[in-house]
Order: sequence, then structure tokens, then C-alpha cells
Amino acid sequence: MSRGHYLDEMRRKFLAGIGVPKPAPFVPDEFQKEAISSVANSVDTLVVAPTGSGKTFIATEAIKAFMLLGLRAVYTTPLKALSNTKYNELKKMFEPQYKVGLLTGDRKIDTEAQVVVATTEIYRNELYKSSERSSLVVLDEVHFIADSQRGPVWEESIILTPSSSTLLMLSASISNAKEIAEWIEEVRGKPCRIITKQDRSVELRFGFLHPDLGVLPLTDDRGRILKEVLHYYGSSDLDSTGMRLRGGKFSRPRKGKRGWRKKRR
Repeated sequence: MSRGHYLDEMRRKFLAGIGVPKPAPFVPDEFQKEAISSVANSVDTLVVAPTGSGKTFIATEAIKAFMLLGLRAVYTTPLKALSNTKYNELKKMFEPQYKVGLLTGDRKIDTEAQVVVATTEIYRNELYKSSERSSLVVLDEVHFIADSQRGPVWEESIILTPSSSTLLMLSASISNAKEIAEWIEEVRGKPCRIITKQDRSVELRFGFLHPDLGVLPLTDDRGRILKEVLHYYGSSDLDSTGMRLRGGKFSRPRKGKRGWRKKRR
């Protein structure tokens, strides 16, 4: 098989299965059911699952369960842009039956609504005012608690949230869930349940966008980096600004008297 045909076959395998899935009835995973049941029973719950597993579904179902009881909820995110996105998503989902508000450093909309989307910093600030009274608090991206600069915001949010409220904490990248849950139990004086999902719902593949050859898998069938990728970086240098990588000719460098060197352009 020629190298070109080999690369075509590798590319076909790499892209196989990518696209819009066939329509099918939605069936929640067991970990989603378990998490929703835990929160609905007012148990602080830490959910650790890979990206794309459906953690947002857990949050929205939990919010719905609390609002059906006439209780308020707050959904916090680490970024204003993400808060705006979640605000628009929840408005489409819950209004007009329930009101959805927004609370960030720039915008304040219906802050007394049944569910309010807020940045975590603003939620923490509201706790210092002793004015926050949500029965359910969703802390999205809770792994920020490990961030050296912003981590204290999440720590204080957890500590200051009244123990009468229920915490639902979501993350895709916490590695010490047991340690964090034990700390939460200590500072809040109530149990914290850990629910994890190990396998990825959406397979993660590593690829490389070659300027001449297009999309390629990063490695071959044996797990070795494709030589086209190695040759690209091996024949590259910085441009005149010294900041950008500039690709060279994609052929093996020639060996000169002083060792391997690049071909002249």
C-alpha cells in the first residue's frame, strides 16, 4: 500500500462515526438517575464525570424538582460568558412557567426569580451580604477550588452556603473527590455523596491538522506519532517575528558535514 493510500485509510478510521447521531429516545444514564435522586433528597452531591456525559441534565432536572416544590435555585459558573449562555438556555427551558434571572458583575435581571444564574464570585459576594436564600445551589466547574488564584471563591461559597441548602457540585476533572467530599462534610456538618462516571460517552481522539495533507490522526495503529507530523515539526522554525511557527519542506533533512541540517528553501 502506498503512503498516500495508507494516510487515506488512517484518516477514514480517524473520522469514522463523526456526525449527527440517529434520532433516538433519550434514556438517562444510571449515574444521572442516582445524582438526581441524591439531590432531590437534599443530600450534598459531588458529581465527577467526563465532558459530554450529561452533567447539565442532572442540574436542570434537580432545579426542576426544587421549583416544583416552590423552592428557589441558583446555578453558578466561573465565567460571565458562560453565565450568559446558561441564562439563555434555562430561559428557553423553564419560561414562561418559571422565571429565570441573571446575576453577574455586569448584568442584573430578575434577581428574585425562581432560578438565578450567577458567576461564582457574585454568588459568594451575596453570601457575605446574608441575602442569598436558595434551597439548591449548583456549583458548576467546581474543580476551580484547586486554582491557586480563584480557589478561595469556591471554598468560601461552600463554607458560607447555609447548611439548609443543598449543594450540587459538577466537575469533569477532579482527581481527589474523596478528599474534597470529606472537607465539605467537615465544614458543612452534613453528608456529601460522591457520584462518578469513569468511561467517556464521547470518544476522545487526538488529531493533527496538516497544512498540506489535511486532517490526520496524531498516531498510527501502533501508537507512534505519524512521521508526517514529526517531519513537519522537524523542518519548522520561527518566522521573522520570533513568535510564530513556520513549517518547512516536509521531507527528511539532509545530513551535512556537521550533522543533520534543513534543506535550503
